[in-house]
Formats: sequence, C-alpha cells, structure tokens
Amino acid sequence: MIKDLNLLNIFYQVAVSTSISQAAEKLHVSQPAISQHIKTLEQQTGFELFIRSKKGVRLTNEAQELFTYCKTIFKQVDSINQTLQDLTTLDSGVLNIGASDTICKYYLIDKLKGFEQLYPKIKYRITNCTTSESLKLLKNRDVDIAFVHAPVQNNDFTFHDCLVLEDYFVCAHDFDSSKIKKLSDLTKYRTLLLEETSYSRKLLDRNLAQYGVELHPKFELASLDLLIEFCKKNMGIICVSKQYIKQELKNKELKIIKMPEKLDPRSISLAFDNDYVSNAAQKFIEYTLGPSK
Repeated sequence: MIKDLNLLNIFYQVAVSTSISQAAEKLHVSQPAISQHIKTLEQQTGFELFIRSKKGVRLTNEAQELFTYCKTIFKQVDSINQTLQDLTTLDSGVLNIGASDTICKYYLIDKLKGFEQLYPKIKYRITNCTTSESLKLLKNRDVDIAFVHAPVQNNDFTFHDCLVLEDYFVCAHDFDSSKIKKLSDLTKYRTLLLEETSYSRKLLDRNLAQYGVELHPKFELASLDLLIEFCKKNMGIICVSKQYIKQELKNKELKIIKMPEKLDPRSISLAFDNDYVSNAAQKFIEYTLGPSK
C-alpha cells in the first residue's frame, strides 16, 4: 500500500524525464534522495519500477500501469494549479453583479468596459434587478457585489457611493411650466412616476412628504427609459436624476422645472459583504473605488 503520495510524484517525474538526475534537478532534491524514495516506493508496491542503464531509466512492465494512473493524477494537479494561478492573476474567473437596468446603462457599463480591457479573460454574470432584489441576491451570495440606489438602511453590507445623483422634476422642452413655482404646484399637473414598489419611488415619496406633497401619477412605469420617452412626448412631468438626462437636456428635448425646494441627493452605491469578497470582485472594487477602499 502506498502511504505517501509524494513518492508517486517522484516516480512520475523520474518516468517522464527518464533520468534520475533531471528529476532531482526539477524537484530540487538530491539524486541519492530520489533513489531512496524510489526504493521505498518499490518496497510498498512489491515490484521493481525502473530498469537502469547508461542512457537513463525506463519503466518496467509492472510500472507501466502505475505510470498511466500517475499521468492522469498529476495532469489534473497541474490543471488545478494553473486554475488557481489564473484565479489569482484574473486570467480566468467569473464576476457576478447585481444592478438595475438604469444603473447598468448610465454608470456600470462604462466601468465594465474599462475593467474588461485590463482583465479580458474574466467572464461576467449581471443580474438586472431592483435595489431590494440586488441586496437579497448579495445576502444569499448569488452575486459578489451589487450596485444600488442609495441611501439604503442596511447594516449587513458595506456601501460606498460611486456617483452622486441630483433629482429634478423635468418636462418636455416646449411645455409651459411657468406657473409651477413650488413643489405643491405639481399636484395640478399630470405626473409620470416609477412604480410605487420601486426603491427610487419610495425615496421620492419620502422626500416629497417632507414638504407636505403627495403626488398621484397618471402613469406608473417600471422603466426609467420609458418615463423619459413619455416625457419627451409631452405626456407629463417626471422626476429624474440630472445625470441620466444629460443628452436630452443638451438637445433641448427636456428642461428642468426650477423650484426653490431641493430634493435630497441620492447616489449610486457599491455594496459588498466584507466577510467574503472574491478575488475578481476585490479587483473590480479597487478599480471602481480606488485601492484604499
């Protein structure tokens, strides 16, 4: 019975190189030590392993079958070592991210593009879902990191703000908004908002409540992009982050309705669990936030 797998590795290296001296050099072991290990393995197997000659060594007939098994075993070991090296150097691996469609479109895609150029062999699985759903996935470790709209009241994870968002009420550029002087005036107009269950909508409702304002939207939609399109068609007033409509403002398709009341700023925040962060996720966190985070 073979009691030491290291003996098999020594046997395998000698068989591959057909030379005790070459195997000793590769394994950084002296030739006498290699010979002693081979002798020990022969005692354990009960048969001679090598036929020695001036040209080197070759396997005995009995050792051929043992070599076949060792070849399979140590090729797998080499494969495991290569995989571990690839994971460490990010030459392979998978990064799982949870984020909403909006965050993906307006923020995450640019970050991923830059990171992918640095580590082209990494694969990505991006689950598009709401802030609440992203945090559930993170808790269950179905994703490595999540990008969410903040502020978020959650002590389970570490949050780092990536982009500050400034929310405004906006309308189509040709819409007459001159009579809207304050937030409460919005109740007299058609408004379009995200679905009541969305986290961004809940933050907005909470924000408006501070000013004693409650909006009853004509349309509720799940997609911010659709809200923007509806607004461009002069279907109503929407609330949206200025950072999400840069092009529409530049093209004069939309305009900000100026009011004295200011909505509390939000942010796109990166969330992760400090108890476990995969190597790929750690590198992406450092790329996104900087190495000090």
